[in-house]
Amino acid sequence: MTDKITGGQWAVLEHLAAAERAGETVRQAWLPVGGPLEERAVRALEWMGLCRTVPAHEVLRAHTARPPEARAARITPEGMDALAWHHHRTNADRPCPAWTTKAADPAYQEVALQPHEMLLLRRYTHLLPGLAAAPAAAGTLWEALIEAHYDTATNRWRLQLDDTGLAGLAHAVHLEALAGQVTARNRLHRTCGLTHPHPTTTVAVPTAGPATVDAAALE
Repeated sequence: MTDKITGGQWAVLEHLAAAERAGETVRQAWLPVGGPLEERAVRALEWMGLCRTVPAHEVLRAHTARPPEARAARITPEGMDALAWHHHRTNADRPCPAWTTKAADPAYQEVALQPHEMLLLRRYTHLLPGLAAAPAAAGTLWEALIEAHYDTATNRWRLQLDDTGLAGLAHAVHLEALAGQVTARNRLHRTCGLTHPHPTTTVAVPTAGPATVDAAALE
């Protein structure tokens, strides 16, 4: 069983990940064990498969002060995944640029969803291709889901939704209410004024002028 990663081990992963991202050559992705790469933390991370080590002389330039048994460490793909997950859970990363841009766009409204409401919206988006009366395209909602930002302080997922996305969310909680769970619909109606059907912006399509009728066809 894999142990929970400690604060010091996360710090080691951060160092290794920074080297991995900045290194222009394979050699530069390896760091000597010691100093900020505390040896015990490195051993624990290697045991979990989140980094690997090799003799330092195999991957690092010769260094007279380095003992012959010295080792070097490099983060593994599993380590990069664990770090990305950690950042997402702890809100260590800022909202993505697309989320920030939409936050400044009056066409979008920020909606804060509880974790179970976020799962509901994901389920709805998966079902969208088979829903005949869905007001939103799957792509619209998937984009919002991908860009969503988790706020650990409030335990909320923060989404930026335009009118079409809001209509999709309203439809999702409406269907959930029909199935018997009205909590999400009632809360979002109370906090965001969300109702189904949700009014969406419509674009008027110009007509070509009055239609002409072929009198002969009516005879």
